[in-house]
Amino acid sequence: MEVNYRFPKVEDAVFYSFERQKQRYEYIRPFLGENAVGAEIGVFKGGFGEFLRQHTEVLYLVDPWIKLSTYWGDKKPENSVVKAFIQVLTIYQEEIEAGRVKVVPDFSVPFLDSLDDEHLDWIYLDASHKYEDTLKEIRAAIPKIKKGGYLLGDDFDPNPESKQHGVYLAVNQIISEYGYEMPLNNSRQWGLKINT
Repeated sequence: MEVNYRFPKVEDAVFYSFERQKQRYEYIRPFLGENAVGAEIGVFKGGFGEFLRQHTEVLYLVDPWIKLSTYWGDKKPENSVVKAFIQVLTIYQEEIEAGRVKVVPDFSVPFLDSLDDEHLDWIYLDASHKYEDTLKEIRAAIPKIKKGGYLLGDDFDPNPESKQHGVYLAVNQIISEYGYEMPLNNSRQWGLKINT
């Protein structure tokens, strides 16, 4: 499936490169369906939504952006949160005006709490990565996903030295509590089938 990718194709940042996004997409694509109502939580600079929106009737793009900080790391132009937020609004302007994309500058749990239960077909979670935060996000997400839908995410890293190891711990905690099946566990991508 060819993607109309309108964001800059960054090649120097391994975790944010176009090729990395395309690779992540290929792993989760079988779980996205068609004409879905989905949410990407943890949007960063916005490019991954280009892949997700092909599968949605409505796509929520959720990130605290400027509620969190004005820069990611050093105060360099490429780290400007304001610039990234404006870019997301600009690139998705037509879809926002048509109601197909909803840009939500908020933290994950308050956003999820604002939705009706079983509102979403899937969620792609790539937010905090800290164990406690990720556990709260997953717990808040589960009732918002329709039965048979998917909670998908990035950075499932079993290495205890990794900054993303909290995701691994939180996902495994939820599996042990709820007994969910994990149909996706590949290249740091994970997915749980929501059946309760």
